[in-house]
Amino acid sequence: MNNAHLVTQLQQLCSLLQPFQFGVGGSCLLWHLGLDTQPNDIDVVCTEADFAAICTVLASGFQRQPITEHPQYVSAHFARFSRADWPDIELMAGIAVKQHDRLIHWSFTPLHCHWQKKVCWMPPADWLQLYQLFDRPQRVAQLRRYLVQLRLSSSD
Repeated sequence: MNNAHLVTQLQQLCSLLQPFQFGVGGSCLLWHLGLDTQPNDIDVVCTEADFAAICTVLASGFQRQPITEHPQYVSAHFARFSRADWPDIELMAGIAVKQHDRLIHWSFTPLHCHWQKKVCWMPPADWLQLYQLFDRPQRVAQLRRYLVQLRLSSSD
């Protein structure tokens, strides 16, 4: 898939979801920041209040996929949608993870998101927290380096 095609898909998706509170993150965000060459899927985080409505919107053009429960990822809401020639869309809300017999919740703050070229992006700092929660050390390291570089370049 070429970059222009992915940008168009992200713009189409964000246009569909514009009435809702959501943000695109995950490997798409890393790709957008120049930290990854190809996204695995499209991660969309939304408010719990908007989850069902977003699922309804996505179901009109995408196929909802069955989900296998994960022993540690216990978010209140999770759905995966697919369509030919698109990366899978993973929609999540009420994110929670079991760690060491504890349940850790992460709160989505839609006001942290920003629109750029018709795509609603989550901030890298939020995904740094999420990747720490999801125990993804390589992604954590990538985002830490990026955020340090960002701070260094903004202090010049």
